[in-house]
Amino acid sequence: MGDLFVQDIIDYSPKEERTMMERPFFSLSKRKRNKPIDYVSDDKQVFVRVLPHPDYGMATIWDHDILIWCISKVVAEKARGSNFDSRTIYTTPHEILRGIARGVSGTEYRRLFEAINRLRHTSVETNIRARGKQFASFSWLSEFQGEGNINTPDEIANVKSISLSLPMWIHDAILKTDNVLTLDREYFMLTSGLDRALYRIARKHAGAQTAGWTCGFPTLHMKTGSDSSVKKFNEMLKRAVKENNLPRYQMTLTELQDGTPAVHFIDRKIQEVQIEAKKLQADTERLERLGREDARQALIDSGKSPRTAKR
Repeated sequence: MGDLFVQDIIDYSPKEERTMMERPFFSLSKRKRNKPIDYVSDDKQVFVRVLPHPDYGMATIWDHDILIWCISKVVAEKARGSNFDSRTIYTTPHEILRGIARGVSGTEYRRLFEAINRLRHTSVETNIRARGKQFASFSWLSEFQGEGNINTPDEIANVKSISLSLPMWIHDAILKTDNVLTLDREYFMLTSGLDRALYRIARKHAGAQTAGWTCGFPTLHMKTGSDSSVKKFNEMLKRAVKENNLPRYQMTLTELQDGTPAVHFIDRKIQEVQIEAKKLQADTERLERLGREDARQALIDSGKSPRTAKR
């Protein structure tokens, strides 16, 4: 999909809760994941444990689009000065699907409710807030209700209106700390779970830093929560860097000082400015050098010695 199409569909600025962006909270695969995520930071101060439901599996990084939409809704209401103390958002399936750049067919409705079920039944335990001084246990949606002509679970597509209740862990972070970042709308177009995770990590860490940000392969493996082997993950990561599909951020393979393979992330606009600045500097130095050479040649042509002229 082209950028214009994305802009036409996503008519708001997607927002994300900042502390969720650099840690592994979601499955990167659309296949059912029953293996928990157990993440511990390098300094052993922060942990994230994500437990899937045996029937529904773990919430995926595509399911998370629903949370992005909800967070964006709350942030927009807050910006308008609305009193949004309630953690419950009232909406329609159609509004959510359009808001996360999905179709509105019966199949998409069914997938939407499957995603809501995974969010509702995935359990999270973490002490990520306040550097380990707070502990929380919650599910991504604390409650979900729908209204419509529903006589059996198979008729879920008949739901006309729904209410989604955010966990206090997310709601308080939005209202009390304003701890959110704006995402590029093209994020919703990313089809690779790894690309989505890498973008979120880059958005959090690289941001708009002029020097960008570099991270080693092992750390990225942990931060993404990938359940692939080290060898497989490294192959996938190299392929992702080669394809360079992330919105906003350019990825380049590099190494850390100890030789560990790494990825450098930098905002493409910043990189373009730096490239232009280097080009301008090179052109200036070249013109100055040519000017000196022309002046020297002029002295020689006039019969004067360049050495004598300098005295």
